[in-house]
Amino acid sequence: MPRWRGLLLAAPALAVVAFAGGALLLAGRGSLADGLGRGWSLSAYEGFLHDPAFADSLLLSLKIATLSTTVSAALALAVVGAVSASRRGRAALETAARATLAVPHLLAASAFGLLLSGAGLVSRLTHAVGWIDGPADFPVLVADPVPSAVLLTYVWKEAPFITIMLLAAYTPAVRDLESAVRTLGVGRLRRLRHVTLPLLAPALTEACLLVFAFTFAAYEAPALLGATVPRALPVEAVELYRSVELDDRPAALALAVVIGMVIALVALAAATISRRLLRARTGS
Repeated sequence: MPRWRGLLLAAPALAVVAFAGGALLLAGRGSLADGLGRGWSLSAYEGFLHDPAFADSLLLSLKIATLSTTVSAALALAVVGAVSASRRGRAALETAARATLAVPHLLAASAFGLLLSGAGLVSRLTHAVGWIDGPADFPVLVADPVPSAVLLTYVWKEAPFITIMLLAAYTPAVRDLESAVRTLGVGRLRRLRHVTLPLLAPALTEACLLVFAFTFAAYEAPALLGATVPRALPVEAVELYRSVELDDRPAALALAVVIGMVIALVALAAATISRRLLRARTGS
């Protein structure tokens, strides 16, 4: 393939990266200025070092992204492994996953809020069947410091995405290798560990990177379903940027820079892991 054609095919991805990099640079410049964008100062970043709320928000965002990614990946692997031997099962799974992906995150967060709130559908149903004495006895899942509703929303949305990525990587060659080791009497868990997982690891790593980046930087679900204290980093950044105090704007942009840097570090780690997995797979 000519080099110019390869660059043309990569142009959309390069444009997205350039746009994101430019936005991050602008945010970095704004975080080093005052509320009117003048001068140079590290006061926004120095304020984070003396603000316990920043550490709480950072840990909360890392917890949400890590747990969402881990649980979604585990569910996707389990489901793909369960239906891998059936062509109809794979087709039905892909259809269901694509239908879930069509639901916007904002709509999904709103639906989970209506389902899981103290006066939501689930609490009313459990009261109707006699499992709890009243809606007030239902566990607090929405607006709780433990982001249960946020995690459930993300798992419901991101597990299908990882599933589709794994199904795309689940080529006939992978199925043939699984069939070969199955005829040798290898059990399902050993096949998953020694055959399926190593072959799907590059696709799984890329999917997990995308899920982690999105869930770490997303605003909708933590804003609708999360607690007010502590707040996830994206929620904190948006609230500071919307503040009537112009002095809060550099702090908001500094939070955006922190979010971008964390995602960049995770992307670098994922790229390193992917290269090592590819080298181990090819023996180079």
